[in-house]
Order: sequence, then C-alpha cells, then structure tokens
Amino acid sequence: MAQKKSKSEASFEDSFTRLEKILEQLEGDDCTLEDTIKLYEEGLNLTKVCYDKLNNAELRIKEINKTAKATEVKDYKA
Repeated sequence: MAQKKSKSEASFEDSFTRLEKILEQLEGDDCTLEDTIKLYEEGLNLTKVCYDKLNNAELRIKEINKTAKATEVKDYKA
C-alpha cells in the first residue's frame, strides 16, 4: 500500500494543484464555516511549502549559474 507523502515531501506541482482545488472549494457555496477554516489552514500550509520549494529552487539556480560563470572564466583564460 502506498504511503501518503507529507506536505513537505510533496512536489511543488502537487502542492500547487491542491491549492487550486482548495480555492475552488472556498469559492463554492457548499462550505461550512468549519470546512472553510480547515481549508484556509491547509492552504496556508501549502502556500508555505510552495514558497519554500520555489526559494530553494532559486538558490539552486543561483549556485548553478555561479558555478557556470566560474567555469566560463577559467575556460576563457586557458
């Protein structure tokens, strides 16, 4: 039986898709106040997960670019 991934282990795409579904539910007319609060809380948690993943991706890209530029300088001087 497959285990559910924790929110931090879920992919950015999965988390974002879930956020979209939460938004659709919140925009609907059939949410109780309690459901709305639970969905809102889940949405905030997923927003943080997405933000952290985007931030980490940006840091990785900066590091890759830094390494690539250092390599280009070495190749040029050779």
